[in-house]
Amino acid sequence: MKRGLLILLTTLPLAAQDPDAITVNPNRPTFATPSRTTQEGVLELEAGLQRTDFMDGSRADFEPILLKLGQTARFEWRLGWNGYLTATAPDGSRAQGFSDPTFGFQWHAVDQDRAGVDAAIGCFHKFATANASQGLGSGRADDTLVLLASKDAGALHVDVNWLHGWIGQPSGGRAGQDSGTLSASWPLAGAWGMGAEIYTVGPLPGSTRDTAFLTYASYQPNPRVVFDAGFDHGLSNGAPRWNLFAGVTVGLGHVFHPRPR
Repeated sequence: MKRGLLILLTTLPLAAQDPDAITVNPNRPTFATPSRTTQEGVLELEAGLQRTDFMDGSRADFEPILLKLGQTARFEWRLGWNGYLTATAPDGSRAQGFSDPTFGFQWHAVDQDRAGVDAAIGCFHKFATANASQGLGSGRADDTLVLLASKDAGALHVDVNWLHGWIGQPSGGRAGQDSGTLSASWPLAGAWGMGAEIYTVGPLPGSTRDTAFLTYASYQPNPRVVFDAGFDHGLSNGAPRWNLFAGVTVGLGHVFHPRPR
């Protein structure tokens, strides 16, 4: 999940002078992901705090984390986790524990300069490590295929994602789930920017489709760091009533330096 100002115009001369300069590519805080990947050799961290309030009066508090490593200029490895999860029932009772981690990759296959859009594909696996008996996870592994398209039109950046999940069911077997996103981000004044998104998550057996609207503000003091904060609001009965979130994307440094070409 993304976003913020990808590249401020004021940082371009600096990046041009230093080939090792790091410019982050935020995925948070949106559900959508941009097609372009992390710089080659760079390790990028996204971390935040999130509270989700559900329509039935329950809520969840967690700390979304994403580590991305640019293996090449077009390929990145991704390790995600929602940290320590606190699930609070409508009656106030709580279940606490660690959430399920995910691991996968994204390949940026098509450039906007050649095709009019950036396009990418991603594959991800969820490991069923969370305590299912306490409702912190399903107890089953999932796999997800993501198709991504992005376009820059002047200062406006747009991302469209389609996701198909093979979701493990508590009773055994898997169920297909299709989801989609449409998001946009744009600069405001100085280092400030904002974005908005509408996303929909397909139904599983016994559930309904969830649709929500998200908006946020971002602040990028330098090319290497982006802060964000915002909310999303459910537009359907099955969606969360509110999500409140805040976080940061930071380029941690070079794990290795790209080989000269």
